[in-house]
Amino acid sequence: MQDSMQNRMSNGGQPDVLRDELLASSAQRNKASYAEEALERVRQAIVTGNLRPNQRLVESEIAKKLGMSRTPIREALKQLEMQGYLSRLPSGGLMVTDHSPSQIRNLYEIREALETMALRLACQRATQEQVDRAAEYHARSLEVIRNRDINQFIELNSAFHNELLSACGNEQLWSLIRTFRDQSFDRRIVRVFTAGDWRAMIVQHQRMLDAVRQGNARLAERAVHEHVRTAVRLVVERL
Repeated sequence: MQDSMQNRMSNGGQPDVLRDELLASSAQRNKASYAEEALERVRQAIVTGNLRPNQRLVESEIAKKLGMSRTPIREALKQLEMQGYLSRLPSGGLMVTDHSPSQIRNLYEIREALETMALRLACQRATQEQVDRAAEYHARSLEVIRNRDINQFIELNSAFHNELLSACGNEQLWSLIRTFRDQSFDRRIVRVFTAGDWRAMIVQHQRMLDAVRQGNARLAERAVHEHVRTAVRLVVERL
């Protein structure tokens, strides 16, 4: 009986069943990390325009390009479909979503609600360091606007919003915002901005920054409403 017990024990006295559970848990974490990496890489390809609206995605081709098995790719594509980046074809395959005006409005309505809540919380919780970094991104964006460096503005604009919104101090809320925030049309619209659009963007960013710096939740709410509604109008009218 003692020999039997010893045979069932390993790794310093842990039963084999615990060892197996630990191995299974590790494998599950690895699987999840691969799926998360695949999701982010495909999402970025969509957002930056490397994968175009209405382009069909083939699971095996993506797996080959990313150097992964098809399992994490399949999980990533399911998530991207749920988040609205992909749409299902009648044949059962997936393609990059070509958002209709109504779908764009729906996404911006979600973002307006989430980002209003986040900026109101940031008014209470943002650290001085977070405010200073957002101010730096804003100042740098003014310079690249003067130089009409669109690609650099896109990156600084994203960094500015991320810094302010993540200052909400609520990881679940920030995770939801990231799910809906960065869409391909957000980047495409910048390329058809007029001089008036650039001026409006500068003013609206400054109001958001001032609201958080002053801890003024009402000002923050008004600033987000104005900013998001300007964005949806421009996207629907211009794209």
